[in-house]
Amino acid sequence: MKNSAKLRVALSLFGLAFLLGLALRRDSRSANPAPKYVPHPKGTLTFNKHIAPIVFKQCASCHRPGQSAPFDLLSYADVKKRAQQIGEVTAKGVMPPWLPEPGYGDFADARLLSGQEIGAIAQWIREGATEGEAKDLPELPKWVEGWRLGEPDLMVKLGEPYTLKAEGKDVYRNFVIPIPLEASRYVKAVEFQPGNSKIVHHAFIRFDRTPESRQLDEKDSEPGFGGIHTPENAFSPDGYFLSWQPGKVPSRGIEGLAWRLEKGSDLVLQMHMQPAGKPELIQPAIAFHFAEKPPTNTPFKIGLSSYAIDIPAGKKDYTIQDSYVLPVDVQILGILPHAHYLGKELRGYATLPDGTKKWLLLIKRWDFNWQGDYRYINPVFLPRGTRLTMEFSYDNSDANERNPSRPPKRVRYGLQSTDEMGELWFQVLPRHTNDLKTLTASYQYKIVEDVMAYNNYLLQQDRNDFKAHNKIAKALLTLGKTAEALQHLHTAAAIVITDPETHYLLGIIYRQQNKLLAAKGEFENVLRLDPNHYKAHGNLGLVLLGHGDLAQAEVHFKQALRLNPDDTVAKESLDDIAKAKAGSGKQP
Repeated sequence: MKNSAKLRVALSLFGLAFLLGLALRRDSRSANPAPKYVPHPKGTLTFNKHIAPIVFKQCASCHRPGQSAPFDLLSYADVKKRAQQIGEVTAKGVMPPWLPEPGYGDFADARLLSGQEIGAIAQWIREGATEGEAKDLPELPKWVEGWRLGEPDLMVKLGEPYTLKAEGKDVYRNFVIPIPLEASRYVKAVEFQPGNSKIVHHAFIRFDRTPESRQLDEKDSEPGFGGIHTPENAFSPDGYFLSWQPGKVPSRGIEGLAWRLEKGSDLVLQMHMQPAGKPELIQPAIAFHFAEKPPTNTPFKIGLSSYAIDIPAGKKDYTIQDSYVLPVDVQILGILPHAHYLGKELRGYATLPDGTKKWLLLIKRWDFNWQGDYRYINPVFLPRGTRLTMEFSYDNSDANERNPSRPPKRVRYGLQSTDEMGELWFQVLPRHTNDLKTLTASYQYKIVEDVMAYNNYLLQQDRNDFKAHNKIAKALLTLGKTAEALQHLHTAAAIVITDPETHYLLGIIYRQQNKLLAAKGEFENVLRLDPNHYKAHGNLGLVLLGHGDLAQAEVHFKQALRLNPDDTVAKESLDDIAKAKAGSGKQP
């Protein structure tokens, strides 16, 4: 779940507050224990009359042919065969797969069984799992075939299938699909079809208006290109969660929050796939539903995270935390937690300016295989000065049945599933339109902190990670620390002299310092290493313009525009050159 923005304890106090009976302001549901199960008269429960309605409503949407579940639950025979297993997973709350704890956030599309439903299943199994009379059996639900949100306005699909190998580590693959739009449109909803849900752990949806992702795809002999990192120009629309996980129900979105899909964009699907023991083909597709009107509001994403994760082998309760103070009033629309197999209990809450604690999310039994984002039924208002807090605990002992290491071993932060992560994302809507600028400016400092923390973590693992030096240099530049940035760039150049990005960043600094000759040399270095680096073409054009070499500047601006038709700086510079030429032609 990475991009530059994404790189980024009060449990004891909560326990004390609970024991003292302090009132916690919650969303709408009470956190009181579920009512005690009232048993049915002995021997009266049957599958057809009592259990089938529960299974058909809560289980069969995934447990049917072509869906993500490994077996069907569409008949008495299906359910009777797995009755004991069903009883166990429903009693533990493992199934249906819904992680948030009731009473700590009122979420849409909650997949929850009531205490009475869980008790009825257990009693039915205990008393022999009787089928009952055929007349009592309800009809199977009528599921929508194809796209759940109906016929899309636009559908795009990976041109050729990708083959996932039978064995090996998890695969992160980025598939690039051109979007055939004649004009930019506003999108109110998207729906994703993985093409093979059995091997897809999750997918992130990004867009790239530049040729960078496409060029990486072209360099790779297979569809797409590998890695957890996409180019910086490939990103999701600001303020939106665009992802897919097994069991996720597509949503039509919130009125007034459509986002702009630019003409000429490429769709970049970053997919996390897990080998299944035999080669598997996958060919994902995505559907777009367009809005007729522009958005009336713009949401914003706030991420809390930690890159200092270092869990000793056998540690049962390792905790991380992060927080952020809101500079403006906001409404929280949704929340997205992320951890790996060692995740145990995930907590997200707000501390209001008056000290009141407000729960936003509690997951007592984290399950890596069922993560997702959650949308509040009613937006949660938080005033300026509220502190958002994430607090995650991890279990790296043998007692954690999901621990991938037997015996347990030390686990640090990392991108593989056997490493560990901790992130909590909030989708918020500033209360006033002008507050978006204030929030963006404030949060920029946290982004820089996260970039610095993450890349310093990478340097602890490998002092010769030149890309980490480059990232730190860029972060330092945003803070105005040019001298420190230059130190990191010179270190990166000493490690790998042929990296275009290092030379590009050096060129940017020299141009800002008006050292045009040095800047010219660095941008020329970039283009020797990567002739399609449109930013280097554009910046070299600016340097040449500063030298008064209009002819060569024009050549490089045209190259920049050819590589990236949306390069407004190149367009404006070419207009200026044309005006200068016209003016010059009028001179005697």
